[in-house]
Amino acid sequence: MTVADNDAKDQKVSVRLGAVGLNKRYGNVQANRNVSISVEPGEIHAIVGENGAGKSTLMRILQGIEHADSGTIIVDDKPISLSGPQQAFALGIGMVHQEFMLAPDLTLLENLVLGEEPLKSAVGPISRIDWEEARQSGETLARQATIEIDWSRRAGSTPVHVRQFVEIIRLLRRGTRILILDEPTAVLAPQQVEDLFSLLRSLREQGTTILFISHKLKEVMALADRVTVMRRGEVRATSAVSDTSAGEIAGHMIGQEHSPPATMAQHGGSESEPEKNVLEVRNLSIAAIEKSHPLHDINISLASGEIAGIAGVSGNGQHELIECLVGLRLPGGGSVLLSGEDVTHADNGHRRQLGMGYVSADRRHEGLALDASIEANVVAGSHRVAPMCNGQILDRRAMRSTASERLRALDVRHGALSNPVSSLSGGNQQKLVFAREISINPNLLVVSQPTRGVDLLGIAAIHDILRKFRDDGGAVLLVSEELDELLELSDRIYVMANGRIVGERETSKTDITEIGKMMLMQDVVHA
Repeated sequence: MTVADNDAKDQKVSVRLGAVGLNKRYGNVQANRNVSISVEPGEIHAIVGENGAGKSTLMRILQGIEHADSGTIIVDDKPISLSGPQQAFALGIGMVHQEFMLAPDLTLLENLVLGEEPLKSAVGPISRIDWEEARQSGETLARQATIEIDWSRRAGSTPVHVRQFVEIIRLLRRGTRILILDEPTAVLAPQQVEDLFSLLRSLREQGTTILFISHKLKEVMALADRVTVMRRGEVRATSAVSDTSAGEIAGHMIGQEHSPPATMAQHGGSESEPEKNVLEVRNLSIAAIEKSHPLHDINISLASGEIAGIAGVSGNGQHELIECLVGLRLPGGGSVLLSGEDVTHADNGHRRQLGMGYVSADRRHEGLALDASIEANVVAGSHRVAPMCNGQILDRRAMRSTASERLRALDVRHGALSNPVSSLSGGNQQKLVFAREISINPNLLVVSQPTRGVDLLGIAAIHDILRKFRDDGGAVLLVSEELDELLELSDRIYVMANGRIVGERETSKTDITEIGKMMLMQDVVHA
């Protein structure tokens, strides 16, 4: 079929991908309720909503991974019934997930054709891969997308935004014309976001239809043509982006009975002067071990009464630094001082005794025991001290009372204390972790990705918790991939790239553009 034939066909199609009256229930949970959506050919259509709004269920149905209980899927104006993901691929529907699907030990070219390798004519029973044809197909698609890719580079050593581009090109090579992107900017620096948006706009101009799932309303307003808002499994609003605002979208997302969280001032640091250093990190280094990132001569300090942020593209050593600070990994060199005491080789328990609290980025596997009760989770770590423990005997009444008091202090919405903590929403799970960590009266909170997977109201509540802790004299080391969050909360920001601190800025004297450029520094020369 020629390009002209495709153009003529598209002129006759009003709905490239859509749904009418989709319903999906999991037990007592109605994940999708009478969902109808219409995505036009050659448009970027954003899907937004809080956690649990039904976005993921809808996308799984549109991919054929899940089957709706009732309702109809529309492709090119025609009702269809998807038997599975392979049929969705055959119809040109492809998705780039948050967790990339590339094999890290293969080159980008090998990943491009993996599973659909072009073969040379076989002589006998053996066929050979036509690598020249593979490279030409990749370079042709990359040129059409106006990007350059080193196809010989191994995926595991490739910057995250390039891997994302390869995921997209791989889908295009397989005939994808309806591209679904799930939170595609979650781990990108600002310039990388702009590069991605340029690619998506280019693909739109070439006729690709794009569904863009995001919680970042500023990005939705900057990129999308239309936006659909979902809440509690239902479509609450659909509008051209030019006819709405971020505030109006947020109102639909959280419900008009709630006021959307006020936009924080960009530079939300403390007005008081910080006091003595609570944390000092001196020339901290670790060697690369398997998939871990090495660290090189990390020097940071943190005083009481301030929030210091750590910015960086995901995978540049932030995780390894946090593990060294909280006692989960031994450094190869350098030192960590907590309130003046050298804790470089101390375990996590001793650091907690000295006043360190820790909120992990992975609350489901590190921060919480999901199958344990709400009560057990919120008192864990301090249940063996009075009043909850008398000698070797636990006082169940005191444990319940303490748990209720801690949950009430941070307004954690919950059912029975005996319910599993997995019954709480993501935002309330995270507030419970904060309630537990703050209850030990720490002078330092090490906090990693505190609002990941948390809805708008939960984000506002967690930001308030961090500000109050800082204003009451506590110190916060905040690691976040959300630059807006770092700029709103931090007094100072350290920037990491390639396992090094490449710069430090006072928040009041910088902006997102400068921080973003520093995050992309690859070659750092140290005096």
